[in-house]
Amino acid sequence: MNKQIELLRQVRLALNNNQFQDAIDALQQMVALAEESGDIGAKGRHLGNLALIYYRLNQPTKALQAFKEALTCARQVNDRFTESGLLGNIGNILREMKQTQDALQYLDAALIIAEEENDTRGRGIWLSNMGLVFDDLQKPDEAIKYHTEAVNIARELKDQKGLTSRLSNLGNSYVSQGDLKLAIPYFEETIAILRNLGETNELALRLGILGNLHSELGRTSKHQQEAIQHLQQALDFYVETLKIARDLNDPVTHAQVLRSIAHVLMFMGHTRRAIEYYGTAAQMFSALSMEREYSQTLADLELAQKEISD
Repeated sequence: MNKQIELLRQVRLALNNNQFQDAIDALQQMVALAEESGDIGAKGRHLGNLALIYYRLNQPTKALQAFKEALTCARQVNDRFTESGLLGNIGNILREMKQTQDALQYLDAALIIAEEENDTRGRGIWLSNMGLVFDDLQKPDEAIKYHTEAVNIARELKDQKGLTSRLSNLGNSYVSQGDLKLAIPYFEETIAILRNLGETNELALRLGILGNLHSELGRTSKHQQEAIQHLQQALDFYVETLKIARDLNDPVTHAQVLRSIAHVLMFMGHTRRAIEYYGTAAQMFSALSMEREYSQTLADLELAQKEISD
């Protein structure tokens, strides 16, 4: 037992110092000791922790193997709660490895156990992840069903942080379906929650998405007044995103939003103002060595200048 405690201390110390190989070595010793003593539950826990480190190190194959060994242990000791979590983690890794059908099978198995064990939080997680798999499969109708249920569970649990990601997932699925107007309320609710939580980085991202949605609706609307309203809303969201990017000293987002503002101004007929934004964005992309973005913005700038000269 003392040896296990010492190894656990070594693991924690190694992780605190980002010495991941030392943590792996100590965990592997803990796995071996648990196996020798016949403590299958402890062996499974150590394997699960080992898998998490491999995942953190972007070694999905090793993470997958360790999770599957941990799953065998959980089943041997009939630990259904842990089994559900391991099945879900395996499903998530398989999704990242583009093995979508296998991912669905594991996530569905995790969901079934969560339902049987009345694990509401787990149900919400696995429903959300299954929705993401259907997004990957370009089946937004199916994804929306899962994301909607996951949103409802986050509301039930009063999980505000989880709700923001699930609302965004649902909004993204509606975008994939081509229903931009239906997507907007979900991002608006996300933004309201993020303001309350003070999550500035996430807020900037969602504001930019809303700007993009209104910009697209403005460009495609057949009704002039509606188009103007959407374009103005796009500008409002972009301007707020721009302020946050400046406050966070985020030059990449700053430059990208400047270019987006220029696009909207061009569509609204404010070509001279658009030229100013294109010019600043191009300078920033050049300074950031973002060659593709610089070339694209320079081409936009030249088209705008040509329109003025014609």
